[in-house]
Amino acid sequence: MKLLLFAFVIAALQSDTTALVEASKDAKSKRKTSTTKVITNADVKKSKGKVVQKPGTPAPAAETKPEPTSLEKQAMERAARQIAEARLATAQKLVAELERELAAIETSYYETNDLDYRDKVLVRRFNETKRKLDEAKKELSASSSQLSGSTGGNPES
Repeated sequence: MKLLLFAFVIAALQSDTTALVEASKDAKSKRKTSTTKVITNADVKKSKGKVVQKPGTPAPAAETKPEPTSLEKQAMERAARQIAEARLATAQKLVAELERELAAIETSYYETNDLDYRDKVLVRRFNETKRKLDEAKKELSASSSQLSGSTGGNPES
């Protein structure tokens, strides 16, 4: 009897599962299938289309120069200071040379007895040297102010 009861239970369970399987198959057939196609790498390689950027996306920015580091800034300032110091030294040498030349011309002016030579040649040389000296002093002043402005201190140190 147990055997009969067991066979009956198995038959009942099997008929329930077949009904369940049939219901799931019907539901699956009623469902919509996807209409979109999955794009694969092979599809991308086959396509001959162009890459288009949407207007909402920003265009890639031009190469921006990175901000210099503090070490680079210091190196640039040091190089600028060295150039300004060299310029100042050159201007000081030029002023000293022109002052010596001007003093020599003035001395020769008073020592020369030929008035014609003194008035024509020495006065012209004196005026030309004086003009050069004035320009050199302006350059010296500009160099000195540039050096003191860039270092913030005394240009003599």
